[in-house]
Amino acid sequence: MPKPNQQKFALVDCNNFYASCERVFDPKLEREPIVVLSNNDGCVIARSNEAKSLGIKMGVPYYQIKNLMIDKSVVIKSSNYPLYGDMSSRVMKVIGYYSPIQEVYSIDESFLDLSGFTLNLNTHMQSLKVQVKSWTGIPVCVGMGSTKVLAKLANRIAKKYSRFDGVFDIDKLPSERFEKLLDSVEVGDIWGIGNKSAQKLKQISINTAYDFYKADIGIIETLLGVNGKRIYRELYGYSCLPVEEVTSLKRQIVSSRSFGADLSDFDEINQALTALTRKAVNRLNQSNLATTSISIFIYTNPFRKDRACINLSKTIGISTPVSDLALLIPLVSKLLRRIYEPGYCFYKGGVILGALTLDNSQTDLFECESTKQQLKHNFGNLLYYASELGNDRWLPRAEFQSNRFTTRWNELLKI
Repeated sequence: MPKPNQQKFALVDCNNFYASCERVFDPKLEREPIVVLSNNDGCVIARSNEAKSLGIKMGVPYYQIKNLMIDKSVVIKSSNYPLYGDMSSRVMKVIGYYSPIQEVYSIDESFLDLSGFTLNLNTHMQSLKVQVKSWTGIPVCVGMGSTKVLAKLANRIAKKYSRFDGVFDIDKLPSERFEKLLDSVEVGDIWGIGNKSAQKLKQISINTAYDFYKADIGIIETLLGVNGKRIYRELYGYSCLPVEEVTSLKRQIVSSRSFGADLSDFDEINQALTALTRKAVNRLNQSNLATTSISIFIYTNPFRKDRACINLSKTIGISTPVSDLALLIPLVSKLLRRIYEPGYCFYKGGVILGALTLDNSQTDLFECESTKQQLKHNFGNLLYYASELGNDRWLPRAEFQSNRFTTRWNELLKI
């Protein structure tokens, strides 16, 4: 295949990440079929390879395959995001040792820029794979290519064929083999082409990645715009999508949840929204951001045929950027009081912090820290607001959840 430039990228992707996290702390689950369920144990959001081989599909409701999973002895786990998030940060830190330029693309994927490296890249990435597994217990595969799209495609091959031992460099394929590979890939499986774009392409008989590769670039740009043109050029080895070391500024932070039970009491709903506000503000502070807009919403269940469905919401602007939990939690309670209507059963609610900006708040150089700031510094998340206390009926159902082994002292692994 053509090599128009000397750039080199690697995509490091964790294998069946959620299932792998569960196996780290319970090695008996190795080679056992595992599925991970969504909030409230609603539907399948992750599967091990063994579960995939049983025909279990992504997104299928749990109740529809419950008997199959019992019959096939499938291990069922409720989603455990605190564990997965912490394990992800550990994995990404190890990956970052292997290149000075890293983009954490998702919870289980990371791009590295390997341009200019003079060492053997295959050996370098094999070392990465071994070290991530040794230090975190999470298996990964690595795809390399002269563009990010090619690296993503190479990662598919590294995962699919064991003979590559988890690391594959697509630039080393001869042109004929490369084109044959493209012909085996659905056009919708090219990184950056979503379902709607794939449908547009299939309407003009572009069904595979090879069809896309051989199409006229003018047609691609007409159908998919500039983004489609970039993807097309990336398949030819022209890098159009650089590694983004600095994460772009978030536009908003959404913290929402389907409740574990329908809630009608104001205090129960207030407890839920208060807890969700804390999560949103934690994410706000981690990104060093502040908000100038806050929205809350509560919904009744739209699938209930016996009751009317209502969606209640309220948004207000804030003149001065805010990132202080002590200001936002009382504000959420006031907004809820304005929109709350008794007599309805609400099944979902959330908080949206919008119009985000960098948090440049600064205290006076000659002013002593306020009591509030001292409490925040010394006690942090050990302090709770009265509205966070209650019967916890809002908490999602998680019948099969593992311990949060790395983020809760009382849930540490006992040996």
